[in-house]
Amino acid sequence: MAIAKHVVDEVRARADIVSVIGQSVTLRRAGSSWVGLCPFHNEKSASFNVVPSKQIYHCFGCGAGGDVFTFLQKTRGVGFLDAVRELAGQVGVVVEERQLSPEERLRNSRRKDLYDTCEAAAKWYGTTLLVGREGAPGRDYLAQRGVTLDTARKYRLGYAPEGWNNLENHLKAEGFDADLMLRAGLIKKQESRGTTYDVFRGRLLFSILDDRGRPIAFGGRAMPGADKDSPKYLNSPGTEIYEKSKVLYGLSWARTAIQRRDRLLVVEGYFDAVSLWQAGFEEAVAPCGTALTAEHLDIIRRLTLKVIALFDSDEAGLTAAVRSLALFLSAGVEARRLDLPGAKDPDEYVQKFGAAGFEERLTKTEPLLELVIRRTLDKHGPSAEGRGRAADELVPTLRRLTGTVREATIRRAAGWMGMPDAELHRIVGGTASSTAVEPAPRRWMPDKDLAHLLWLVVHFPTESGAALESADPSQISELPEVLETIARLVDGEGLPSVLEALKDRAPDLARTLSQAAANSDLYRVDTAEYAARSIVARMELRGVESQILTINREIHHCETTGDKSSYAERVRQLSLLYARQATLKKLVNRRGGGRTGC
Repeated sequence: MAIAKHVVDEVRARADIVSVIGQSVTLRRAGSSWVGLCPFHNEKSASFNVVPSKQIYHCFGCGAGGDVFTFLQKTRGVGFLDAVRELAGQVGVVVEERQLSPEERLRNSRRKDLYDTCEAAAKWYGTTLLVGREGAPGRDYLAQRGVTLDTARKYRLGYAPEGWNNLENHLKAEGFDADLMLRAGLIKKQESRGTTYDVFRGRLLFSILDDRGRPIAFGGRAMPGADKDSPKYLNSPGTEIYEKSKVLYGLSWARTAIQRRDRLLVVEGYFDAVSLWQAGFEEAVAPCGTALTAEHLDIIRRLTLKVIALFDSDEAGLTAAVRSLALFLSAGVEARRLDLPGAKDPDEYVQKFGAAGFEERLTKTEPLLELVIRRTLDKHGPSAEGRGRAADELVPTLRRLTGTVREATIRRAAGWMGMPDAELHRIVGGTASSTAVEPAPRRWMPDKDLAHLLWLVVHFPTESGAALESADPSQISELPEVLETIARLVDGEGLPSVLEALKDRAPDLARTLSQAAANSDLYRVDTAEYAARSIVARMELRGVESQILTINREIHHCETTGDKSSYAERVRQLSLLYARQATLKKLVNRRGGGRTGC
């Protein structure tokens, strides 16, 4: 459903981009801009700039840039329309979309009620854990596990006390009816008695959030000493707002760290993720009581192609690691595995060896594919027949690989199998040369003059527009996107709107513009018009001098052939070009350009 452009522009204009980005990045004022450490890559000195006057951000380190909507899309994983809606609600703009059908209005209303119900439940669980008398068992258990209350508060842990209707009674007092609680998976019906009861009782709770940070489900861990017939972990059922195959626990907290470190740690359990977050490894996520799915990998690959899988070290964990390989390969994600000697899972390892020990261990990852190959070889044994069966089993996996990765893996697998590389190549089929990866297209970059002209158009569109009125567009750029962008900016269109239009069509041009906007001290406003005229003159001068060379060659040809009529016309043209050259050189060499920096 589209949102009118004027509404998008109004939301953007009302939103305080410094305030929005400041919720995720620590910013300090630097002149007319704000700077901080980039959330999208690792850096020690601040190169991330927010320019409120242009309503954009730009990182000089990694090139990331855009407007307030782009920032929300990248850090929260929401789509453009959701980013607009979210900000619209915060700044008081009514987003009018096409008329919804009665069914759509009812569905949206029902979903909103479910979000409100889960939020109220999460608040009650959290308050009970942190300050409630009945939450003491949960606090004691967290202390045993080395999890602080600050961590519990930050990551919205909670506690469901013993008792059949504690949450239900609380939510009813808050105005939520039983139907909402049933649909949210918070209570269940006892059909034989016609009564209802709380799903979570006597459990530590982990709030599962959606990509907008809203509670949509819960995972409950039984307390020590609980009934042995009770499951250790109990998870919310699927609802209208929760599908566990499409949700990763902790992603809303991990997203920025994943993008900054360009890696993701996938663990098996809620406690593993919480322990790693507390230790400083906030790029950790976990499936919600299920194995990894293709939907999970689709979410992951939009954030990073580098994943470290920290499956438990027992047989079940190794089996899960092996089964996940096909998903990683299908998604084109580089999956590595980390073994944690002396601990059954990441939580225990961090408790034993601390953050420094875990950081050091992260340097010893191995490709998940190598684990699969070794286990396949071990399963079939060292005999010639066993090696043959292992090769047959591995062929489908090896065929998924491409380029140098395929070549290196086949060579290593052949060595483990004790067979020549060529023999395994023959079985797998094809060669590295037949699967070579196409080189990435070269990025577009403007020359110095065009880069400076774009800077002037971004910062001083009125002044530079006056200099461009009589310019020959063909002398400025051959790219229609560049000429169109200059025209839109000179006509007064806002930079964020222009960047949005270029995001997919010409991303390198969009990056150049956002970088220009973040660099605020190249020229002064009082000399901007002259600077633009000088640059345009230099661009035209290059064209004139090229024409002079061409006509001189043609004159030489006329002299050789005796073509007097053509000779006279070429001499006349050359005279005009020399005159234009002299005029342009004066414009280019004249002092007073007003540059303040480069």
